[in-house]
Amino acid sequence: MSLFSNSDKSTSGQSYIDPEALGLIDVNREFKTHLGIEDTLFNRFSTKEVHELLEQSGMFEMLQFRGFQKTKLEIQGISEVDNRIYIKTEENEILVHMRLKFSDFLFKKINESFPMIYIDWLLSQNVRLGKLGEKKKLFEGQEYPGLNIMNEITSFIRLLSGKIGAAGAFNIPEYFHDAVLFHKNFRYLSPEKEGEFRALLRCFKKENLRSLSAAIHSGKILDRQTSAVYSWSYGEMVSATNPYLEKSLFDEQYDSIVARISVTREFSRID
Repeated sequence: MSLFSNSDKSTSGQSYIDPEALGLIDVNREFKTHLGIEDTLFNRFSTKEVHELLEQSGMFEMLQFRGFQKTKLEIQGISEVDNRIYIKTEENEILVHMRLKFSDFLFKKINESFPMIYIDWLLSQNVRLGKLGEKKKLFEGQEYPGLNIMNEITSFIRLLSGKIGAAGAFNIPEYFHDAVLFHKNFRYLSPEKEGEFRALLRCFKKENLRSLSAAIHSGKILDRQTSAVYSWSYGEMVSATNPYLEKSLFDEQYDSIVARISVTREFSRID
């Protein structure tokens, strides 16, 4: 069974991931499940150890700054390679939900396999703001406003990557605004997709992110090259902690393609 076949993304109606169509493939086809699996991360890290990594990342300090002085950490071990991490309020409300998977993945570009952390699901929500009488319009897919803790989440995953011996992490953003949040530390594996993404940011650099994302996902952006409505497509975003993998994936050819597309693709809003 592929790591992609069971995903928390399916809870939002998304079951789109076809590993054969991606630039990298899970080569650990069977989950190493066993009876009585403990609630440890990847059957290796205790709740205390995960708490320490989250603390190093600045997660709890930031949550306290957001007004959540007391929180609790829960780990749900689904299998040795598939786990959920929850940070909750004392009232058991979910503030952070991460579903992380760990396996060897084959990168088609270089025909080599590396252990990687796959971020299957990532949610942060300020449940306190969600209870206010009047709140800002939310991004697509949100029930509550976010906590603005992407830097801390990325730091935690990179720390975890080093501890477990992974070569990095990757994600497949469901929405454009998700990709923007990841883009500080992640790049699209495909240079064509990375160039297209940067072109969108350039063409709408003065646009509000919420407004732009809504326009993209409601079919209100025009690809001026083809005169067709722009259609958002999924793609893997990778953050490599292994220097060899970083240089192999994001080489001069990659940079050249990205640079060319990012300045030549043109998009406009449909009135």
